[in-house]
Amino acid sequence: MNIHAIGTSHKHASLELRERVSFSDSELGEALDALRKEFASEAAVVSTCNRTEIYLVPRDEAFAPEILRAWLSRWKGVEIPRNNLFTLHAAGAARHLFQVSAGIDSQVIGDIQIIGQVRTAYQIARRHGAVGKILDRLFATALHTGKRVKSETDIFSGAVSISYVAVELARKIFHPIANKSTLVVGAGDAGELAARNLRDQGVRNITITNRTDERARELMGRLGFGTWMPLADLPSRLHEFDIVIVSTGSPTYLINYADARAAAARRQGEPQLIVDISMPRNVDPLINTIPSIFCKDLNDLTSVVEANVEKRRAELPRAEMIIADELSKFAAWCDLLPVTPVIAQLKSRGEEIARAELEKNRGRFNPDDFEQVERLVASVVRKLIGIPMRHLLDTGGDAAHAQAKAEYVRMLFNLNGDAGSDVDPDINADADANAGADAGRETGHQSEEGEPNA
Repeated sequence: MNIHAIGTSHKHASLELRERVSFSDSELGEALDALRKEFASEAAVVSTCNRTEIYLVPRDEAFAPEILRAWLSRWKGVEIPRNNLFTLHAAGAARHLFQVSAGIDSQVIGDIQIIGQVRTAYQIARRHGAVGKILDRLFATALHTGKRVKSETDIFSGAVSISYVAVELARKIFHPIANKSTLVVGAGDAGELAARNLRDQGVRNITITNRTDERARELMGRLGFGTWMPLADLPSRLHEFDIVIVSTGSPTYLINYADARAAAARRQGEPQLIVDISMPRNVDPLINTIPSIFCKDLNDLTSVVEANVEKRRAELPRAEMIIADELSKFAAWCDLLPVTPVIAQLKSRGEEIARAELEKNRGRFNPDDFEQVERLVASVVRKLIGIPMRHLLDTGGDAAHAQAKAEYVRMLFNLNGDAGSDVDPDINADADANAGADAGRETGHQSEEGEPNA
């Protein structure tokens, strides 16, 4: 299980550093290509508002995590202190990805978005040809783990997410919020969840804007509600909204200090809440110094998060049991990696020899009888091959022993050669018969001169 993982999250680094090392979808392809060109045989990147994590299978068995840390620093143009990164290997890396997919490593335990985000990372890596046999199995198992945790525990109950927390914060400040004018900036998953959560709280005046108008209109079509506003109108209309939730992938501020100050003046002291759940931030943090504006970002949501997830903490042991179960299955699959090609070769060799012998003897049977013979031979081949296969599959968790057994079976059944190079079974039978006759003559002669061998 030569899997390495390196990254950072809300547990390890400040929001400012997480912003600087995050990957946009548009740059992931180039980054994955660079990783594979330099030192990875397989690679995938999970980058969300709270984490940037790189998973890879190195070409070199002696790969050191420091190489990946240096690559990330160089690629992002930022010095990353070692204490702001985690490095994991083998089962530790797999377990961490399973925990991420299960929602128990999120800032909000049970963040419903995380399964989709891991799936997106997996799909992007596959699309760029960066995923091979090992990471393909790793990410597929991680997604299956997340689904199991979702269906078998209450970790995801209530669809709690950062978007939900943003709406919960608005409810606490403006209770009741049903009559408040709201604006959602961003038509992605987080923006959609924010709009749905506002609707669930009884809000009816919901305006949606986005960098691309078409995507905003598509979102309103899925929601079945909302009023569209061009993003270009945001500075001039910012004062109209009591609650503004911002979640886009823009690399620059969409709401700057000057526009917010002008909007506050036009509101004549009426309070306004602006919640920025973007990565990188899309709202100038200086806006928080304007007296009538509550300006919150991801760092400010922690206290609300804790209040909302307490009941989910009781579900963590059950989630961990599911993760342990899936991890053991994945580890067992990894242990079998040395033997799976040999099993396939063994099966193919047995079938090849059977086909050749059947074809040589086809003329000895009528068609109906030959069908019966084919089935009988196939059954015998399966049972004979099943004996070494069972030994190969019984690894005992020892990959080195599994490799040794695989090599022995490969040699024993001549799996590196052509089927035609195998010794004809009839010749073996004749040789065995002759050897037996010679041994019998030697045994008989010896019994006349001395003690019998038996």
